[in-house]
Amino acid sequence: MEADSKLRGHVVAFCAVIVSVVTGLAVHDASAANFRTQNFLIQAPDPQLARAVGDAAERYRKDLAVYWLGSELPTWPMPCPVVVVAGPHLAAQGETNYFTAPVRDFQMKVVGTPERILDSVLPHEVTHTVLATHFGRPLPRWADEGICTTVEHSSEKNKHEAKLREFLSTRRGIAMNQLFLLTEYPSDVLPMYAQGFSVCRFLIEQQDAPTFIRFLSDYMETPSWTTNIKKHYGYDSLAELQQYWLAWVSEGSGSVEKFAKVDPRSPATASSIALASAEGDRDVAGPMSVPTSGVRPMAMEGPATHLVAPANSAATALASTSADGWYQRKRQEAVSSDPALAAVPTIATPMVPPSVRNSDRYKSAQPQPEVRLGGEFPLYR
Repeated sequence: MEADSKLRGHVVAFCAVIVSVVTGLAVHDASAANFRTQNFLIQAPDPQLARAVGDAAERYRKDLAVYWLGSELPTWPMPCPVVVVAGPHLAAQGETNYFTAPVRDFQMKVVGTPERILDSVLPHEVTHTVLATHFGRPLPRWADEGICTTVEHSSEKNKHEAKLREFLSTRRGIAMNQLFLLTEYPSDVLPMYAQGFSVCRFLIEQQDAPTFIRFLSDYMETPSWTTNIKKHYGYDSLAELQQYWLAWVSEGSGSVEKFAKVDPRSPATASSIALASAEGDRDVAGPMSVPTSGVRPMAMEGPATHLVAPANSAATALASTSADGWYQRKRQEAVSSDPALAAVPTIATPMVPPSVRNSDRYKSAQPQPEVRLGGEFPLYR
């Protein structure tokens, strides 16, 4: 009991140190409030927000694990400290870091309006912890950030959708063979977020969340994207995936049904897919830009090659914005406990995500809004 008390004291002290060094956003220790749940230790500007974040974090941890993995996670050995920096004009953004050998000792910071913290930043960051706990190591950057963005509020996802079109039209898109192999944040970071989110959504909606997790799990065991994109989604290579995905984006990123090549859940289809060589992962050519309206992948012309996904490939209920959808329920729960959370947020100052280079802790960060950091990718040189 004494050891546990000391541990809690160290964690609280650590949270206070982090908050005190956030330039321009610091919360004074005297006015901060702490709230402890089974898996999280929250420090927030006031007790009401601390409790709201703590309760929401536990619900997200449970519900998101069930959604992605099919079951809840075991209790962490140590609670995850969460520093909450809230204000009416703060951009929605966050950061999660942890040790990777093995995955342990999560630490989290969430920034924004109370509303955006609860319905976007918190589920994004909690998803990082759920996936890291499940896989036991970090996912490829595009997938890690892309998956987490799919569970944000629609207002945040719409920003990425709009920016994606801008990035592709100005030749800032990332070729699939480069995107899929990123282990660090690139210098021009926002295209990775927007494109990673879009590609994740494109694949998840063809099947479902568990299929996408199996796709990533198989890659972690057999690190060939060509092998696994063909095994689970039927595309012959990353180049073909890129072609179909660009055509989908050019159509407005709506229903994925006619852009899905096969249904890998069909036994007949699965048995007919031959595993490809990893050499195909390097075979992506041509600039990344939105095709002109009406462009279709060559393989989709004619009835013999027009293969479609199952009819239930609509967006998942988790990301739904309908009256009974995930985010609306969570928002209503939060607003019922604090009517002030219903206020419309104003997005302002951005946060640049940290690099994980030369660090003993793996970091994932959520930047908003766009910041052009300079530099071009080899694709355009």
